[in-house]
Amino acid sequence: MTISAVLFDIGGVLIELDGLPSLAKLLDSQQSHDEIYKNWMASPSVIGHETGKLSTDEFAVQVVKDLNIDLSPDAFMENFSTWIVGTFPNTFDLLDAIPSTLTVAALSNTSAAHWVHVEATGLTNKLDHLFLSHEIGHLKPDHQSFQAAVDGLQLPAEEIIFFDDNMQNVHAANAFGLKAHQALNPEHARQVLNQYGLL
Repeated sequence: MTISAVLFDIGGVLIELDGLPSLAKLLDSQQSHDEIYKNWMASPSVIGHETGKLSTDEFAVQVVKDLNIDLSPDAFMENFSTWIVGTFPNTFDLLDAIPSTLTVAALSNTSAAHWVHVEATGLTNKLDHLFLSHEIGHLKPDHQSFQAAVDGLQLPAEEIIFFDDNMQNVHAANAFGLKAHQALNPEHARQVLNQYGLL
């Protein structure tokens, strides 16, 4: 079995997020985080923003309407910017441990507004390729998002290990042909890579 690349989701795997708790407070919602996430990802403004079809300003105006958030667009964006907490304590240790013979890349549902904060962590310096939904125009779990990563890496899907915190994305990636695993932090990913004998 040949493994040539490790492909990471960013939020919830390498970067700690506070998005769902923050959104639950804004919505004053008693729904589970899973239900809040589904509603968030079903919002036309979120889909438009995270696929690069809406500017940040357009997104801010529309999302407060879509989700009935009782904030001005500017106040919402101030809150939105805090959803990226930072890298997990052992993120860089994991990335540094991956052999240089493997390509390391990211496939992430994200937006230009959030990506600025991810870049500020220095994480992108450790990644060979970036496949970001707002740049490739597709969101996981759509197969087009996985196709964009496979095409960009120029590797067969079966040679790529993929980590995501969302099981729907993991199932879709496995159906596409990637070797996909759920990881809720870098340590989970490290355990899987050890099982493959890669670390």
